[in-house]
Amino acid sequence: MGGPGATDDLQARHETQVWLATGQDIEPRTGGYWYRRVQTPHPAAQDVTFQRGLVAALEERTGIPLG
Repeated sequence: MGGPGATDDLQARHETQVWLATGQDIEPRTGGYWYRRVQTPHPAAQDVTFQRGLVAALEERTGIPLG
């Protein structure tokens, strides 16, 4: 994420990348959110009904089929 609203600490960004590359105890290994530790995503990110609705809304708004 970039721009003036970005919340990442640019001085420490490499620490997360090193941790992900070398850590043995990282769960989940994929499909997660990480910033120096595993973070829990918003529940909507795991809600299939919400995801389908979002994709449908984006398709309608842009006119581009996504699925």
